Amino acid sequence: MYINEPLKKYIDELAARQPTPGGGSAASLTGALGVALLEMVCNFTIGNKKYKDIEEVVVAHLGVLKKIREEFMALIDEDVKVYGSICSAFKTKDEKIIDKALKDGYYISLKICKLSKSGIDVALVLASKSNINLITDVGCGAELLKASFNSGVLNSEINLKGIKDISFAERERSVINNMKNDIEDLYEMVISKASERMA
Repeated sequence: MYINEPLKKYIDELAARQPTPGGGSAASLTGALGVALLEMVCNFTIGNKKYKDIEEVVVAHLGVLKKIREEFMALIDEDVKVYGSICSAFKTKDEKIIDKALKDGYYISLKICKLSKSGIDVALVLASKSNINLITDVGCGAELLKASFNSGVLNSEINLKGIKDISFAERERSVINNMKNDIEDLYEMVISKASERMA
């Protein structure tokens, strides 16, 4: 689908009067871009004599980031597919089928949130220990990941709102709220550390 197509086609279709790609897919792309920036920071740190003492740690983080980016990239298209399933489910007017489709949509959004948090976890380390010449890229990466996370939250909440399985919805709202608190603290620490190193 979109992942192997030109970026212009994706952006044009995102802007068009059509339901997909939409917010979840765009959130996944945003997360992938944020992680890619952090990978660039790692690549400019590895092999630099000034940062030889942290090279092993940064190499390990680079491997983690690559996996996160690949998962985000897969979600660009997965979100489009799950939205199609939700639309089809509503046409059946079958509550169980609709609930299942909405739960599938929720899990995509939850995954976006989890991946974003994992990326910001690494950004916090890089804000303290990476090549200082790319410190603004760490900050920009964190900003994009925060935007991806917040978008994932919005989509999670709208899916949970439509789910008739009340116990599931209440349990998962608690999961999302806990993640919101965690990521806010992480994000603030990344930006604070990056700002200190820019001074």
